[in-house]
Amino acid sequence: MEGHRENSFCCGGGGGRIWMETPKGERFSDLRLAQAMGVGARVLATSCPYCITNFEDSRLNVKGGDAIEVKDITEVIREAI
Repeated sequence: MEGHRENSFCCGGGGGRIWMETPKGERFSDLRLAQAMGVGARVLATSCPYCITNFEDSRLNVKGGDAIEVKDITEVIREAI
């Protein structure tokens, strides 16, 4: 996925961006969700409550967003054991 490892970015909620008004289509969460969908991901996992909230919101705004699930990493682990 584009922007991974040391060049990665999240939903933008950390550092106070969650309180900023950002136009749809320019939100980090919209961009990141679209990147995940672009590589065929069916699940986007995170351990951050801001990311979960923002990615769930982006699922409503990004075309085809209903094709991907947003899960806490603990849900992924629980399902695997």
